[in-house]
Amino acid sequence: MKHIAVIGLGNVLLKDDGIGPRVVQELSKKGLPPGVQAVDAGGGLWNYWYLLKECRHVIAVDSMQGGGPPGAVYMVVPDQLSTGTNEVEAKPGIQIDHELHFLDALKLAAHYGIKPEVTIIGVEPKEISFALELSPEIEARVPLVLKIIKELCMRYSCSS
Repeated sequence: MKHIAVIGLGNVLLKDDGIGPRVVQELSKKGLPPGVQAVDAGGGLWNYWYLLKECRHVIAVDSMQGGGPPGAVYMVVPDQLSTGTNEVEAKPGIQIDHELHFLDALKLAAHYGIKPEVTIIGVEPKEISFALELSPEIEARVPLVLKIIKELCMRYSCSS
């Protein structure tokens, strides 16, 4: 059983919204340590439901609107996110672009007693429009996000 999952959220067709899948692509190229898996889940709830069941630690990567400059990197836990929906209890804080699907998945998992430790790494987008490449400012943040993921994986591996 893999105990750490890195989930790339976002749509690769919408420029900077594709940061999550882009990070997963890089992780897959570099190879993953034992016990870690990386999945490009897009934005759909059922794409990552099984990971919540199977993993003790989940690291999600997505574009995130936190009010910072393009390329700002945020590291938050789900309780820090604002959803603005009635389906998930609204919390003050940062807005993640795929919060409805991802936070609903977490809420549903918790209902069934599935409670992995979740960290969300968000990158402030510069532009969300139809394009396949990330903005240069966002692409430049990929190495930092990879470094953060590596540090989290080391921490989680030591604590398990």
